[in-house]
Amino acid sequence: MILLILLLAIIAFAYFNIIPGKGHRFLAWISLAVLIVSVGSVVLHDRDHLGMEVETKTQTQRLVSSASPQLPVLLYQPLGNGTEKVYLYKTNAEQKKPKPIKVDKMKATVTKSAAKPTVTIKTERYVFKNSTMKALFSVFNHENELKQRTYEFKLPRNWQVLSIKQAKALQKKLLQQQALLKQKAALAKQAQAAQQNK
Repeated sequence: MILLILLLAIIAFAYFNIIPGKGHRFLAWISLAVLIVSVGSVVLHDRDHLGMEVETKTQTQRLVSSASPQLPVLLYQPLGNGTEKVYLYKTNAEQKKPKPIKVDKMKATVTKSAAKPTVTIKTERYVFKNSTMKALFSVFNHENELKQRTYEFKLPRNWQVLSIKQAKALQKKLLQQQALLKQKAALAKQAQAAQQNK
């Protein structure tokens, strides 16, 4: 609708400046003012979301370990130089693979002071203030445009936050220790059997 108003203001401005007539100069100034206001509105809508407000939705879910139920861990995958992280989380034990957080317009925080592990996802989106603004600016497709998504992980103190690389190294170390314990148990059994045979 705003584009239609803009087009009509351009046509009116050109018409009242080209065709001579009584009172055309005044109408040309009015059409120029409408043209300037229309262009300004389009720019402000595109840059500052004129005619829109922020709608916030908050969702809190319980977390389970990203790795295994016996090892309370929240995993992440570092991006770029390592300062940005994509956290991988599970909200129920039946979930096969951890779900990554969405990285567009995202902020994530991790605190270790909670009694139970939870993730709170706060999503802020732009919506039109009223039907008039929707009629004027709906052509630009900014309805439900994401402003920001915030992930707040609240973990107990016994939880660890590990990168996928660290988790794989830890798993490898645990498997080596298990193999070593099995080997020691087998040697102890052999020694005990040898002593009984004497």
